[in-house]
Amino acid sequence: MSNPLDEYYIDYLESNGAYMKLRKTSDTGFRSDDFQELQLKMIQSNNIPRLLPMSFEEVNDQTTVFYKIEGLRRLRPFSKERPLTMQEYYSLFINIIQALQDSNNNMLSDHRFVLHEDFIFIGNGYHQVYLTYLPLKEAENNKSVYESLKELLLNMASEVQGLNGVQFKMILSYIKDSGFSLQGIKELLSRLQKSSQQHPEEETDHKIESDNNKEDMIKIKKVRKLPPLSSKYKLYSILFGVLLLAMVWKLYETSTNTAMLIVSSILSVAVIAGVYVYWFVWRPGVEPIITEKEVKVKKKPMKQAQSKQVKEANRNGKSEAEELQPVEAIQPAVKESNYQIEEELSFANAESAAAVNNDYSEVNSSDSYGNQLNDQTMLLDENEMLPQNSGERVNNYLVIEREGIEENIELDTDNFIIGRAEKGTNLCEKGVGISRLHVEFIKLSDTYGIKDLGAKNGTYINNEKIIPYKILELSNEDTIQIGKTIYIYKVS
Repeated sequence: MSNPLDEYYIDYLESNGAYMKLRKTSDTGFRSDDFQELQLKMIQSNNIPRLLPMSFEEVNDQTTVFYKIEGLRRLRPFSKERPLTMQEYYSLFINIIQALQDSNNNMLSDHRFVLHEDFIFIGNGYHQVYLTYLPLKEAENNKSVYESLKELLLNMASEVQGLNGVQFKMILSYIKDSGFSLQGIKELLSRLQKSSQQHPEEETDHKIESDNNKEDMIKIKKVRKLPPLSSKYKLYSILFGVLLLAMVWKLYETSTNTAMLIVSSILSVAVIAGVYVYWFVWRPGVEPIITEKEVKVKKKPMKQAQSKQVKEANRNGKSEAEELQPVEAIQPAVKESNYQIEEELSFANAESAAAVNNDYSEVNSSDSYGNQLNDQTMLLDENEMLPQNSGERVNNYLVIEREGIEENIELDTDNFIIGRAEKGTNLCEKGVGISRLHVEFIKLSDTYGIKDLGAKNGTYINNEKIIPYKILELSNEDTIQIGKTIYIYKVS
């Protein structure tokens, strides 16, 4: 997932707090005319919610941007350490979308937000979201904010624990809708969030006592509804409808008689009905979403129901004893009916899950222009098939002493993570002071670099604390301390 920060120099430092530093290059800062002057003033004079606090340092006409990230975690490692629930997934994106919508109120442009997992920061939970903003004139993203948000929605779905297939299928359906809008996806996520809080998969009945001591039943009814139209498409449909109405009544002016008046009136009603259908009933290529609606059902008193049942039995020539079967006789039929319903539900859920997988694979297997990715095998030249002699293999490993015995830990992958979490790590280390995802070793060429993943107790190289999220190249015999555990990095 590309982002507009790829072309700039980013560094992390700790000086009276933790900061992310942004410059044009490692040696060159920004010039004053590189910034949007109005946006710069708004950021400096206001505390904008959901925006990383920014400060600017100018030295010799070279400006460096500092983002304060003290006490915050990047979204990517945070989601690896603590997978999202569906509720947290909804909360995360509702807050992100709200930040994008609020940008206009603060004279900011939503296209200059960096919607990337590495530059979205989390506070105490997924409800505390902080976005990175670029107040630069030429910081336009190659992708639109809609495309970036769609990609982020799909990427973060893979980190959700207990993903609800039916609800995620609704999100996928709206992502593929040509009328996708920030307000539309926000409303959909809000509805799904409320729906999941009320346990939508279980149809519950709530009893309410009425004034005449009768019991009313409130049942949850599922309603199929089209996703909301964006303001642009609403305007287009209204203008198109007005144009058609003008044409109809222009035609009436050519022949002002009763028959033509009736025809014009019918056509006008048809045009208005067509606009209504497009808004609320049917839209080409758009699947409706399922919402819930409370429906009151009057429940008849027990005595009245029994007397009516007896009358019907007598009218049919049956006695009350024959008509009212004992409970034991009814139970087998109920069990059989429930068994059939369970089979149908399990089959429906299987179909739904398969549909979600198909939709998800369909979205992921397409490029940004909607073209299917080429999945054909590349034909190699014979020379390419011959094994290449790359010389001697360089071994990178860590040495740790456990109970007087040296243990060698080979770094055998491009990204090797150590932490106390059993999932998401290559080496689970339960030592004192080690975070769930503590440190990552990254293959550079023949050696490895090391990156602290925001661990609470930090990481020390040769007794010096390293800056979080900054890659530092290791040298042979370097001493690495995480918590109270000490490793020695060796190359042979």
